[in-house]
Amino acid sequence: MDAVVSIDERNNISAFNPAAERLWGYDSAEVIGKNVKMLLPPDMRATHDSFVDRHRKSGQDRIVGTSREVPIHCKDNTTAYARLSLRRSVTAAGAQGYTAYLTDMTEQHRKTTDTVEVMRDLLDQIDRLTTGINTIAQQTNLLSVNASIEAARAGDMGRGFGVVAMEIRALSNQAKEITLEIENVVESGRQSVGKLAQEATPTGQGG
Repeated sequence: MDAVVSIDERNNISAFNPAAERLWGYDSAEVIGKNVKMLLPPDMRATHDSFVDRHRKSGQDRIVGTSREVPIHCKDNTTAYARLSLRRSVTAAGAQGYTAYLTDMTEQHRKTTDTVEVMRDLLDQIDRLTTGINTIAQQTNLLSVNASIEAARAGDMGRGFGVVAMEIRALSNQAKEITLEIENVVESGRQSVGKLAQEATPTGQGG
């Protein structure tokens, strides 16, 4: 069941269902009649009333009618996460209230965060490996150049060794090309992980 929180025209909590009690850790008796900002993260509390009142006056739906993930500041000072949908209601007397429907996303958020960290760690490991391969390729290329010089000095007797040195150099260049492709894949992976992390970061004000 979704958590449901309703507020009246004074931004005081008028409804707080059992799912909301489980999400925030408050009993309904602790919150009914109090300003809804007590349920918000501390950094959002100072501006919340003005934000809601501005919507009442302007009717501009920046959050109302949309769905987004928001942080939940729990009673025990831990942070949960929920998918918020906000609806406006108007009484017969014209008073405007709001009802928030919240689906607990804490476990999904944790799994996403853990996955992002694992992916970042794997990409870092691949990056370190490609750096090592690149270093070996550079050293191998340098050795093959030196071998080619010595083979040239040896004349006909060093001709066969010179051919081998050229093959080694060719393999070294191929290794460089492969590591470059891997580095491009790693960079693409970092961008994808960054996008995933950004999408997993809750934004906006909760209800």
